[in-house]
Amino acid sequence: MSELSMQGLSSERRKKTLSYRGVIYIVACLSYFFVYFHRTSSAVMVPELSTTFGILPASMGVLGSIYFYGYALAQLPAGILSDRFGARKTMSIFMLMAGVGAIVFGISPTFRIAVIGRFFVGLGVGFIYVPIMRLLADWYRKNEFATYSGILLAIGNAGSLASAAPLVMMMSGMGWRKAMILVGIVSIVISMVTYLVVRNNPKEINGATISEIEGHDEVPKKATISLGAGIGQVVKSYSFWAITLYLSFLYGTIMGFQGLWAGPYFMTIYGMTKATASQLLTLIPVGMIIGCPLAGLLADKVFKTKKSVVLLGGLVYLSIWVALVTVPSGIPVGLLKIMMFAYGLFGGFFVVIYAHLKENMPMNLVGTAIGLLNMIVFFFGAIFQQVMSLIVDRYTVDGVIALAGFRAAFMFCLGALIFCITLYMTQKNKEVL
Repeated sequence: MSELSMQGLSSERRKKTLSYRGVIYIVACLSYFFVYFHRTSSAVMVPELSTTFGILPASMGVLGSIYFYGYALAQLPAGILSDRFGARKTMSIFMLMAGVGAIVFGISPTFRIAVIGRFFVGLGVGFIYVPIMRLLADWYRKNEFATYSGILLAIGNAGSLASAAPLVMMMSGMGWRKAMILVGIVSIVISMVTYLVVRNNPKEINGATISEIEGHDEVPKKATISLGAGIGQVVKSYSFWAITLYLSFLYGTIMGFQGLWAGPYFMTIYGMTKATASQLLTLIPVGMIIGCPLAGLLADKVFKTKKSVVLLGGLVYLSIWVALVTVPSGIPVGLLKIMMFAYGLFGGFFVVIYAHLKENMPMNLVGTAIGLLNMIVFFFGAIFQQVMSLIVDRYTVDGVIALAGFRAAFMFCLGALIFCITLYMTQKNKEVL
């Protein structure tokens, strides 16, 4: 083949990759939209679920946190299945599981069945993020990774946005059970679309690989390492623990507040209706929709280190918790709106933590490290919801939660944030294992 023909073929294959990857990314974002929708939907259903099943705050904590236990258990297997069977099959099968779990939750006759349904929702969507990261690695350039992962998180937070006021509207029209059944059906449809559209890498459409597009040879794969040996190496890294515990505590506060107790807090302490509280809650994902891609752009284009971006977001986010603890009631609604938007905007800077972890791990351990990080993070998401529920439960009399209960729960979150930010500051950039 002549050099001219090879250049023509290369150009055609390059165009095929760069155009089709956008289609794959849209489907991946659609899947991740419902990951977040499922995750935070329980926040606006607390009164209905409490009435339907006759449960107290501690039991509500179990129902909220069970999603995270299922999600956490999926993280390490998700990486293995993505490597062995590909992102396409992994995402399709487990989004189907999440849809079925949502339907079981919607038709559950007892609290126990509802918990089982939510567990399978969490387990199913737990197999979505890691395969998407694999797709980004295979379809996008290295200097695009933080930006597109930030956009992905923004789309996910649009799912959180939909699980607030829009979900309340759905529930007012059809009830929480039919709303969850409908969400389950949509999730099943997405699993089918994923199988039909997504391809694991450019070679499957005869497109140019990212290495070819960037003009260098494929990086030879390093010798495979067993999961146990890989975990053994990762857990010896101080950077891994500083990064992981930072994200675990920060994300635990987000899920404890946004994912469960913010709605009851605004309704109980500020006397808001469910509709008004849900509108206030929508400002958190709105902030994250802006904050996640903004953080990715700052990390890729402006700041010298990923750590600087993470710390900037973390310190502003911490200041909002200081305000909630010191002035737990009586904050003007206008100021609350600004606080909730900033909560999401700067809380969303956590997205850069994945790129930061990637910089501190050998390439053959990145998948294991991200899987292990996610597993720990979502266990903490479950733990924070349960601990905050237990704290609130101690201050509940005749179904009414006292202000002191919310303030005590917020103090727990504030202390956790001070610890994790301090620990993260001690991490040294680009540790070599």
